[in-house]
Order: sequence, then structure tokens, then C-alpha cells
Amino acid sequence: MIVSELFRYYERLYESGELPPFGYSFEKVTGCVVLHPDGRVYRVMEEREDVKAGKKIVKRPVLMAVPQPPPGRTSGIKAGFLYDNAAYLFGSAAEAKKADRAQQLFAAEWEQHTKILSGIENPAAKAVLNFFRTWEAGTVPDDADPEILAGFLVFRLIHETDYVHDVPEIRAAWDHYMLEREKGAGLGQCLVTGEEAQPIAGSHPVIKNVPGAQSSGAYLVSFTPDAWKSYGKEGNDNAPMSTRVAHGYTAVLNHLLAQRGKRHIVIGEVSVLFWTDRPTRFEADVGLVFGRPEEKSEDKDLVREIGAALDRLAKGRDGLFPEEVGARFFVLGLSGNAARLAVRFWVADGLGAMADRLAQHFRDLDLITQWDNQPRRPTVWALANETKAKYRRDGEYARPIRTTRGLAKLQGDLLRAVLGGGAYPASLLAVLLDRIRADHTINHPRMALLKAVLVRRRRLAGLGQEGDSLVSLDPTRTDPGYRLGRLFAVLERIQQAAADGRDLNATIRDKHIGAASSTPRAAFPFLLDLAQKHLKKVRGAKPGLARVLDAALQDIQGPLTGFPPTLDLEQRGLFFLGYYHERADRKTGKAAAPGTDPPVRIPPISKTTRRSSPSPSRSEPPWAFTSPASSSSISSTCATATRMAIRTPATCRAWTRRPGGGWSPTCA
Repeated sequence: MIVSELFRYYERLYESGELPPFGYSFEKVTGCVVLHPDGRVYRVMEEREDVKAGKKIVKRPVLMAVPQPPPGRTSGIKAGFLYDNAAYLFGSAAEAKKADRAQQLFAAEWEQHTKILSGIENPAAKAVLNFFRTWEAGTVPDDADPEILAGFLVFRLIHETDYVHDVPEIRAAWDHYMLEREKGAGLGQCLVTGEEAQPIAGSHPVIKNVPGAQSSGAYLVSFTPDAWKSYGKEGNDNAPMSTRVAHGYTAVLNHLLAQRGKRHIVIGEVSVLFWTDRPTRFEADVGLVFGRPEEKSEDKDLVREIGAALDRLAKGRDGLFPEEVGARFFVLGLSGNAARLAVRFWVADGLGAMADRLAQHFRDLDLITQWDNQPRRPTVWALANETKAKYRRDGEYARPIRTTRGLAKLQGDLLRAVLGGGAYPASLLAVLLDRIRADHTINHPRMALLKAVLVRRRRLAGLGQEGDSLVSLDPTRTDPGYRLGRLFAVLERIQQAAADGRDLNATIRDKHIGAASSTPRAAFPFLLDLAQKHLKKVRGAKPGLARVLDAALQDIQGPLTGFPPTLDLEQRGLFFLGYYHERADRKTGKAAAPGTDPPVRIPPISKTTRRSSPSPSRSEPPWAFTSPASSSSISSTCATATRMAIRTPATCRAWTRRPGGGWSPTCA
């Protein structure tokens, strides 16, 4: 199934001219050996191109369609044709490591070119043969750049623009050589196409650019140990594929792997490749869901285009273009294992069903952001990074520790859940909570993933849809974990208010958030006592703010009947969501759930209206009291005035003196 779809994709790209025919492949080229007609070397030309890598400009090899190199060349001697490294083309001892081996490599290359080019009257073919006859093995051109010689080289005749391997007569000679090699192969039925009497590939071309695999390439299909063989068959005869199919599926895999960031996304140690069975816009847009987020672009048109693409994906199948309906979508996950590749997952489904799963993924992730210009839809790459431990003391911008290992399976299962619409990995919630407890990083991508785990778990268990209620602050929610998380955020805010702008060496978040989220009965009594001391300090400088914070404490603690001794995993997750919601709502100033009164901050009272006496005076309005009992004095007037005075003071237009003394609010 996998190889069949890859071969169909190869045929589509070959017909459109994006991939070379059988016998050729796109390979990296660093230089070109320019020859005189008599075989003398004119010079080794630079073929690398300048590429921007971050803030630097570096030289990278160009991709060029060349005669396909021999597969599986590691320790053995296998010569290429018109494309090879300096060890084979010049017999360079520096590249071959040993002088006697360098002579053997050069001799094998000379023999290969003589076998294919003999009898061709083209000047380019004669120049190449003259080069091998006259060149002294073990030497390199004097003016050649060592960095160029470290890569792979091609040939070109001086005063000509075409490379030697592009000359029609030489291409015909190479095609004839490949056809003769096919005839020498054993015949059989191809498992992919079903065609009989096909030349069966003894070894398949290697696949490169897979993290964790050998840099020289690895195999997707190979049989080496005797335990993998059956019915007395040797090697790839155990899974017979024709030489053209072997060329096709490996060529398209290398083509996809070369498109890092477009059709190839690396998440953890998994290479994710995706394509459709026909050209679609969805095929290009879906990379925005998986890949690494781009740096903020100054191109407004590009930003607008990316936003429109994400909006289309969020609509599911309703966002597909008419020509995309009925298409199929494929995702292949590969990871390296030395000389072989392991298939981590394979997803093949209709484009509409896949679009609906991605839209559901976006709905599960939907969460209020920490600031207005923050991306609301983190990519799968960003989500996978949140399963790693981060550097401490970096706050919201903490970076993942690169040496974290052992999460490859978890990250692969996370991606499988996004693509398949199933439950997230069972261990994901525990891993996220452990990471928060270890590095104290509570940011939008991490909280969005935590929220998605909780929402999808409840939905798949048939406990109802509650994704909307966890998008932003929900003052009506009474879960103990959620309430305690909000309470902890207010306690942290009280500490910051008491600091009055001074930098703290360690906040209660740094010291106590782990204990508060797991054993609240042991942590919160101490934290509340500490908060009262902080509030006392705040009342001296900002009595209005102190009343707001004190009211917030009372409002959040109202539904709580006590502090539970411990919280389970789900309640711990709700704890951090409540903490995040309370902080995000304060930072962004966004409203609470519909139908509730948004919290309004009372402006600080001027110094002229403050009283140094802790006792309230009946000759002044209660909002001027600075004593701890001021809030209770307000509550003694009426319940409506209490709520209005604390949450929406603008609705109380004036205060009037009562006939018997004291003050009463006049509410609109």
C-alpha cells in the first residue's frame, strides 16, 4: 500500500517533469570538472549556491538530475557514471583515506566510463575518456577548492554550456547500459504493479535526509539476516519489486525529504511526509499545521495569505475548494534506524475526512492567548516541543532542552492522534504536568495542548462537549482544581502588588506551584496567610487595589468547601488552566464568559482622601476607609451596593449621607 501510493505519486511528478526518468536522480553537486577536448583539466568550477540560513549566507550544493549513483556504496567499491566524488574521479588519497585504495577507486571509475562511452564519437565522450587515460591518480587540480572537492562533481567541456551527462548521445548510451543491466536481473512478478516477467531489483536505491539514519542513506526495503528470509529466497526476492518501481518510490521519497518545511516536517525524531493524489491547495496549506512556525514576516500580503489558509483549514471540509472534493490525502511517518528506516505511522484517507479532523484539532486547541498578537493555533511542531523540559528562569519564552530524549514515541503518537482524530497518548497529560512542575513554564502552546487533552478525553468518553467553556475565563466553573488555580493566580498577583515593581528573586509560583497543584491542603493555608501580610502592605500604598484583590479572593473561595488533600491528574490539569485563564484575562483585558459582569479595577485613591487612622469615620464615605474592615463596612449597606462597588463602581453615581449618620450609595 505505501510503496504503491509512492509509485503513483512518482508517475504523476514524472509526467509533469518534476522528477527525472528511470536511471536518473536528483543529487547534490558542489563542483564541475571543466575539460579540454584532449582531456586536460581546465579548472574545477564552483556549483554551490548562496542560501540564507538564519542571519547568515552559506553555500549549499545544488540539486541536479544526474545518472543515478550505485546503491549501497559504503565499504565496497562501486563506481558511478559522470557523477562522483574526488576519491573516484581523481584517485584523491585525501578523500579515499589510503593511497592504495585511491588507486583502486580511480581504476574502477575508469573501467566504468570505458565500458559505457567506448565507440561514441561525440567530443564530450572522447574528452572524458582522454581524461581518465592521462590523469595521474592520487593528485588533484592545483587551484581546486578543498571544500568543493569534499562533495560530488560532474563534467563539462570547455566553451560548452551543457553538462556531459546531458549530451543526447551520452544519455542514450547510459539508457542502453541500464537496459542491459535490467536484462541481467532475475525476472519475476512485481508485487506493486502485478506485472509478470519484470526485472526484479536486487538492491533498492538509498533514501537520504532522514534524521537518525546514516548520512549516506538508508533502505526502506531490505533483507539481510537469515531470519527475514523465507522459501529459500535471497535478498529482495522476498519482496520482489521491478527495477522501475524501486527507482520510482525511492526517487519520490528523496524528493519529499528534500523539501524540508514544505512536504517534510521533522517532529521529534519522526520525519513526516504528506501529499495528495492530485494537485491541491490543501497539500500546501496543511504544512502550516505541522511545521515549525515561521519568523514574524514584514510582508503583509504573506501574513494575510497564511491567515486565510489557516481559516480555511479551521472550517474542515467546508473550507475545501470545489476541485479538491474527492481527493485523497496521505501521511507517512519515518524514523531512522542506522542503515534502515522504520515506518512510524501511515495514514490514507479522503481529503474531506482529514480536513474535518484538523478542524476538530483546532477546536480542541482553541484557547485565549496571553497577548493580542500571539498566534492562536500552535503547530504540531510547537506542541511536540512542549513535551520537553525547558531552561529555567526564562519565563514565557523558555526554550526546550535539546538533549531531551525518550520522547520520540510520545511525539509520534501525538501526531497520530491529530491525523486520526483519536485520543491523545495516555501519558501525555502526566508528561505535561511533570514538565510544568519541573520548569514552571506556563505558556499558550503548553496550556492549549493540556486543554485539548482534557476536552478530547471527555468527548470520546461520552461526557459531553465542554471545549467552549475552557476557551477563556469561566467564573461559574466550580471544579476544585480550576478554582484553586484561579486562587493561586490571585495570590501571585497580591505578592507582585506588594513588591510594588521590585524584582523578586523567587515568587510563590517558583516555590509553591508544584505543591499547590498536587497537595492543596498542605500548601494553601500557608499561602493565604502570606497573602494577608502582603495585602496589609498593599493597603498602605494602594487601598483601592487591595479591596479589589481581597474581593477577588472572597469571590473565588466562595464555592469551595475546603482544600482537598490531593488532586488527581484531571483536576491538576484544570488547576493550571484556571491559573492560566486568570492571568490571561488580566493581561489581555478580555471579558469573562457571556452573561457575567467583567471585573473592573477601582482606581487608586488619592493621598488627600486617605486616613491614617485604622478606624472608620462616620463622616466620610466608606470607599475612603483604609482599615481591613472597610470591605465589611461596605457590605453592611446592601448586597447590590457591595457587588457594584467592588466589580462595577461606575454604576454607583454618588454617595449620600443618611439622616441617622453614615453614607449610602446611590446606584444607577
